[in-house]
Amino acid sequence: MASILIFAGTTEGRKIAEYLRGHAPEVYVCTATEYGKELVEDGENIHVLAGRLDVAGMGELARGCQAELVIDATHPFAMEVSKNIRTMCEKADIPCVRVLREGAAGGENAVWVKNIREAAAYLADKKGNILITTGSKELDPYTQIPDYRRRCFLRVLSTKEAVEHAVEKGFEGKHLIAMQGPFSEGMNEQLLSHVKARYLVTKDSGKIGGFQEKMEAARKAGAVPVVIGRPQERGLPLKEVFLMLAEKYGFRAPRKITLIGVGPGGEKCLTGEAREAMESADVLIGAERMLKVAENIPVEHYEEYRAEKIREFIQMNSRYRRIAILLSGDTGFYSGAAGLKEELKEYDVTVLPGISSVSCMAARIGVGMEGVPLLSIHGRSCNYLDYLREYRRVFLLVSTGKEIQSVLVRLCKYGWKKARVCVGSRLSYPKERIIQGSAERLARKEMQWEGLSVVYIELPATRLPEASDGKDEDFVRGKVPMTKSEVRSVILSKMAPPKDAVIYDVGAGTGSVSVQLAKKAIDGMVYAVEKNAEGLALIHKNKIRFHVSNIRPVHGEAPEALRDLPAPDLAFIGGSGGNLRQILETVWGKNPRARVVISAITINTVAECMACMQAFAEHPAQILQVQVARGKKAGSYQMMEGQNPVYIITFEGEEAE
Repeated sequence: MASILIFAGTTEGRKIAEYLRGHAPEVYVCTATEYGKELVEDGENIHVLAGRLDVAGMGELARGCQAELVIDATHPFAMEVSKNIRTMCEKADIPCVRVLREGAAGGENAVWVKNIREAAAYLADKKGNILITTGSKELDPYTQIPDYRRRCFLRVLSTKEAVEHAVEKGFEGKHLIAMQGPFSEGMNEQLLSHVKARYLVTKDSGKIGGFQEKMEAARKAGAVPVVIGRPQERGLPLKEVFLMLAEKYGFRAPRKITLIGVGPGGEKCLTGEAREAMESADVLIGAERMLKVAENIPVEHYEEYRAEKIREFIQMNSRYRRIAILLSGDTGFYSGAAGLKEELKEYDVTVLPGISSVSCMAARIGVGMEGVPLLSIHGRSCNYLDYLREYRRVFLLVSTGKEIQSVLVRLCKYGWKKARVCVGSRLSYPKERIIQGSAERLARKEMQWEGLSVVYIELPATRLPEASDGKDEDFVRGKVPMTKSEVRSVILSKMAPPKDAVIYDVGAGTGSVSVQLAKKAIDGMVYAVEKNAEGLALIHKNKIRFHVSNIRPVHGEAPEALRDLPAPDLAFIGGSGGNLRQILETVWGKNPRARVVISAITINTVAECMACMQAFAEHPAQILQVQVARGKKAGSYQMMEGQNPVYIITFEGEEAE
């Protein structure tokens, strides 16, 4: 009896085998290793074999199983194996289909090479640690990298064969990491940071191979990706292979999955398009609250909201061909749709949006949404007070009643007691509730706030001018020295903080620089480090005075106070206490690409900076002197009174190779 022969070893091979399970002639799946064999379930019409074969062995297997079609689903870089499969098929006159892996976009700073030898040659004269993720087969080129036993860290599969081969080539101890994927972006980033990798060597293994996760992790960890480009091949993408098999063997059409936004939750807010898709589905999947919308639709229901569990259910129940997954609100705004699309990327997925709870709330309270930030603290953090300061109005999604109370308390703490607050709960349901009032009144009101609500906040129109962070006299000063406004403006121009920057302000004093940096980095965080207790108290006061929530005062002396902080993108050093070199080492130990700006008044500090410019030659530096004179009245005349000169030294981060 004719059969299909699949040479597997990748995710695509497993997916094709599952697609053919119970719906095709006999299917023989050949994997190179016993480990690969374990990943494909043997049973029904699927027969799994393990072992490396040459051309003759492949031909013998094809004849033995009477293969009428061969599918090459081996790894994109298994070029020799693919060549042998093609040769065998040509000799045996058997049609062969090569499965092509979908590509993934590379990082802007990536270095692209043709093969492992080119990668090793590129790294030979570079400094810094290297994380290698190209497997255990071809390791000899890496052993030519100077001091490779100390600098190189190798990640391989957790198989005896891979580990023994790696040890034989000199990779052992903490320099050998045996792990089984898939690896998330977070796992990759943690590993890169753990081994302090300046470079990541990877193959362009496509989306399914986790290439994008590695590239994004490298960007966040400050590592340069060295990417081995995949060979050019002819073949079919996985989706087209499915269609070809369905047409050839008369299978049912590939499964169709629809992610449906059901609106705030009430049945009346369900769109006609969503209802039509639900009624035509074989099964509806969603959380209990979502499925209640479909109580009157005579379709099977399955209660589940976790993406990985939904994928498992779909894989185990092949009888369902049209699957509808119900999601609340707007599928494009902090929705579970993004995670589900990634989890179900091997399927044909369509998204149908619903009416968002935010637009429903806006209609209920009679306000427009134009120019109003839409934010969420539903399972995430957000600097919503800073957006409120900048835009005067915000919509906020919240998870729990405690979060609503926290929002009200923080509004009062930051001086916005008169802010208008509207809280909408159970929107579109029969027991819908909308409560409005000032932040102060609602914060004092004894009531149980409900979770999964929408909060609208609007600052009152006021004629009283707000405190200006550009005026020295508007800061709470005390006896702590403060960087003058003219110098602050130069410092800000040198730092140029991006919107989501993590910033250190070392020797923050009153927090005047921290305040202005935090206003620029509205999605980021400023860690204001100050050893003086009075200064720390002033930072807290000025943080509230200027309505800036994204400043974290840190009591302590650098560099010790920096040890447990997240890696910075930028650092400003206004006071180093004689520890400048150690502070710079700590900052660049966390992120070699961080830009550092230093202000110095004394010649001693300038001398420290000059010494550091020589010690850290890999960080290009510029030095600037600023001297300001302010007008002072002298009788009926104006005279200029000079301020102390200030030296501003800017160290750039290490450049990507």
